[in-house]
Amino acid sequence: MVSRTLTVSNPSGLHIRPASVLVKAADRCQSKVEIIYKYNIINARSLLNILAASIPNGAQMEIRCTGPSEAQDLETMLETMKHLE
Repeated sequence: MVSRTLTVSNPSGLHIRPASVLVKAADRCQSKVEIIYKYNIINARSLLNILAASIPNGAQMEIRCTGPSEAQDLETMLETMKHLE
């Protein structure tokens, strides 16, 4: 298991468009990808679960990957988060 904490920098938080980009990136990963926000564990492949979490701009969240290519998948998710608009 590998994880990293980061701050949401999208001005609107994780609304539908950036959340869908994040889900598509998680779908390409071989590992299990989870988002931890306010003690909730969210499946990063579930658009509805991410939207239900209402993660705002400036929020601290953790991305956790567990599986065969966890390090590479974590980097993929982190790069995706950097480029959300």
